[in-house]
Amino acid sequence: MTTCTLYSACVVNLKAKYSDLIKHANSNKHKNAVKKLKSSKQVDLMLKHNLGKDQEHIDVVCANLRSALLVAEHNLSFNVIDHITKINKVNFKDSKVAESLQLGRTKCTMIIQNVLADVITNQLKQQIKDKKVTVLLDEATDASNKKLLCILIKFIHGNEIKTQVLGLNEVDCDHGIAKGLYALLKQSLTEFNIEAKNVVGYCADNASVMMGSKESVKQYLLNSNPHLISNGCICHTIHLVAVSAAAYLPERLENLLQNVSTYFSRSPKRQSVLETFQEYMRNDKLKILKPSATRWLALSNCVDRILEMWDALTELFKLADFERESEVAKITYNELCNPITKAYMLFLKYILPVLTNLMHSSTQKKY
Repeated sequence: MTTCTLYSACVVNLKAKYSDLIKHANSNKHKNAVKKLKSSKQVDLMLKHNLGKDQEHIDVVCANLRSALLVAEHNLSFNVIDHITKINKVNFKDSKVAESLQLGRTKCTMIIQNVLADVITNQLKQQIKDKKVTVLLDEATDASNKKLLCILIKFIHGNEIKTQVLGLNEVDCDHGIAKGLYALLKQSLTEFNIEAKNVVGYCADNASVMMGSKESVKQYLLNSNPHLISNGCICHTIHLVAVSAAAYLPERLENLLQNVSTYFSRSPKRQSVLETFQEYMRNDKLKILKPSATRWLALSNCVDRILEMWDALTELFKLADFERESEVAKITYNELCNPITKAYMLFLKYILPVLTNLMHSSTQKKY
């Protein structure tokens, strides 16, 4: 007796005779079994096919996550992702992953808020678990006129000093005082499982609500950790030094920068005339920079720009004064013709970069 192994279609006992094997092969039973075998897929092929689909699905998910992370890391508009997805489909027509991408601004927003944010938060929690940290605080106002408290932490991870955002909390009328700001800070610390005693360093601007000797965020942190090391913001301190030193310079220097900026700011015609003078004198076509109202050190770029355009501006305001265009034009022309004014400007061109470079090197210093 033997077993039918023809195509492995059926299992039947046969006598060891060639004629019986031929007879069984020609029977309807065996033919129907062969048809069923051909119409069914082998198990290993089915598994490979399904695994291939699963891998393709994983690749699509990873592509969505990478694209969303790109938007978040580089602070891009969520509307950009609609165009990125369409461009990828056109650029990579032979890619099944690109063809399967379905990522728009709504989905991208949900991925960042509900997936990536949780992963990054949990990763940060693991990195700072039971570690000593330094807290950096600053207040700012966004475009919608909301006051925000930005909380950064600095800590050592491996052999690297890292700085991460711990929170960006809205400051309402109840949190504008030191106690309220400390409550917002404590809320973020608790969210990341950081005990107040593990805050060993504190840095903020020199406002009394932040660094005061009586009622301030600094004093609340000192109550939790008497060994706290606090420092005022180095950039803010250098800025105050520059402002105090500038008080000994003639006021007309800053007025000159403001007048030149205001003269061209809202007049396309005057800007066109300036370009004509620059072209005639073979100077680069540069724009007038506006001085910052709150950061005195920002005048460095304005001073450099005025000195680069000094000759062209002198000729332009000479024409404006001749035509008696305005009193401001006359005052500005007189200042540009004054060699002492230019000497002061050259002094500022030399000294301001010293302070700005000191500020930048202080913020980038590893300590």
